[in-house]
Amino acid sequence: MYFFIVLIVIYSFNRYMEQEETKYYEIISKNIKGLRTEAKLSQESMAEKLSCSREFISRVENNRERVSLNMLLKIANLFNVNPSSLFTQP
Repeated sequence: MYFFIVLIVIYSFNRYMEQEETKYYEIISKNIKGLRTEAKLSQESMAEKLSCSREFISRVENNRERVSLNMLLKIANLFNVNPSSLFTQP
């Protein structure tokens, strides 16, 4: 019985963390798109500056691909913002 309760707690915690992760990736996507449009950059020119593809930028902005920490740091540097601002609700 104890084992079953532990499994339920672990499962619930994992589901909660997945939901939080999804929420933050949505926020990050919106912030990246907002920074790009505010800077009047096309996806193509942003991709060139970050040494990636325009398709990658599109997938990130549309929350179809999760961006790595390394790329988040490059994006923050490109727009001269604190990396933590990418996690803040727009």
